[in-house]
Amino acid sequence: MLTLDLKPDIGNLTVRGRLVVYLSNIVQKPDSAAAVDEKRKDEAGNPLPADRERRVSPMHSGEFDNTTLAPVINVDADAAEPTVVLQSNTDRPGLVEVTNIHRLVGRLIRLFREDDKWHTKLSTRPESAQWLLDLLQDLLDNDTIPADRHRLFKALIRLSDYSKLYPRCFTIDDLEHERLVAGGSFSDVYTGYLHGQRVAVKMMRVFDQSDINALLKGFSREAVIWRQLSHPTLLPFYGLYKFRQRLCLVSPWMENGHVRAFLKKESYNTERLLSLALDVALGLKHLHAQNIVHGDLKGENIFVTSSLRACIADFGLSSITTSASSVQFAPSSMPSRGGTARYQAPELHQGGQNDQCTDVYSWASVVYELFAGTLPFPEMRLDIAVVMAVLAGQRPTRLPSLSGTSALDGLWALLQECWNATPESRPTAAQIVQRLKGDGIGARESTQSENDWDQTSTSKFRHRLLDDQPLPTVDEFERVVFGAASLPFAQH
Repeated sequence: MLTLDLKPDIGNLTVRGRLVVYLSNIVQKPDSAAAVDEKRKDEAGNPLPADRERRVSPMHSGEFDNTTLAPVINVDADAAEPTVVLQSNTDRPGLVEVTNIHRLVGRLIRLFREDDKWHTKLSTRPESAQWLLDLLQDLLDNDTIPADRHRLFKALIRLSDYSKLYPRCFTIDDLEHERLVAGGSFSDVYTGYLHGQRVAVKMMRVFDQSDINALLKGFSREAVIWRQLSHPTLLPFYGLYKFRQRLCLVSPWMENGHVRAFLKKESYNTERLLSLALDVALGLKHLHAQNIVHGDLKGENIFVTSSLRACIADFGLSSITTSASSVQFAPSSMPSRGGTARYQAPELHQGGQNDQCTDVYSWASVVYELFAGTLPFPEMRLDIAVVMAVLAGQRPTRLPSLSGTSALDGLWALLQECWNATPESRPTAAQIVQRLKGDGIGARESTQSENDWDQTSTSKFRHRLLDDQPLPTVDEFERVVFGAASLPFAQH
């Protein structure tokens, strides 16, 4: 087992300096089986997996450069066995990687469990809140964190929501925005360029001072949720940009536009439409697996990539869930929870919360739109008429474009199940994917491109806070997060 022989006088060194000391002091020390078993516990007292030993990966060739290293999170030189936690840049797998982060995660989980007001206390201390937001995002970016990832994610959103801050690694400084291409109720969309790549810039609209805080909070929330997502059928998030005090969300530019506009220009056969429906279901399955509810699925929020796959966008009304309920972060004062009436489940028209079941209902309405070439309930001009019809049990009418083959019969039966008035009777997103791929419907994923953006595209635009960041000791961590008066908390 690799252990680290760290000297206590390295507390003021930079990332580069500490890494050099760290590498130069790695020694091999034998451990008894009993000692190893005792050490393999996190701060919450849970045993660590047997394979979570600190290890050193092969070094990347060439000199070290601070810009290629993520921050070392924790150094405790006074401990019986000093612990160094280093988050590696996953885009450079040859860099040093130390994966023993369970102790730090355990300490955070203990905080969340023992003080349910921790986020409100920290939100009154912006510097401490910012520090912890940055740390939580670094932990979430690490592929080796344990099963507590969802708790860290939920904590990040909650702290951002209360503090009106977001991790500084989201910030983009060198974007060039161009012309206005679309406008909505709360934002405008511009084109722009970032590092030579064309991007979409969703810019917050400012009405009056009373609206600014609410809009900033909403945009920050959307960014925090969106930033955690990575899937071929989910539009990537590049970062946040400020233009004249207006916050902007930056993502890849989708030349083909949203699926509704695209299908008005392109004629798709049943097989291709089923592939698009499957893409949306795959994206929804991934969101729900991460305990995320989209909350506003509709044709205008589904884009068509360069390889003609569908990808889900617009996470402004998204929320995270527990096994029992949805933790709603979207403004509840907005009509019908801020979604779009023609796609919404009946329970939302009666004051209910968005959850995975309401997403499934909306997915069926999106699929209807794909095949019908029109909005659900095209015969009704007013949304209020749609709401009344849905509450009375009416659903979209089957059209010829959804009839005529056994595959379409199977699809229509699936849509009826997704539109069930009883939420618990609707299939899950995972079941929808299985049904679509089954012999009854036979939907196939596009073989043109597994991913329209390489796996590093989101990370290569993100600013890292790497330059000369002192590494906190355990005591420093406690002082920043809990304050001096709370130091005894660390001595459990």
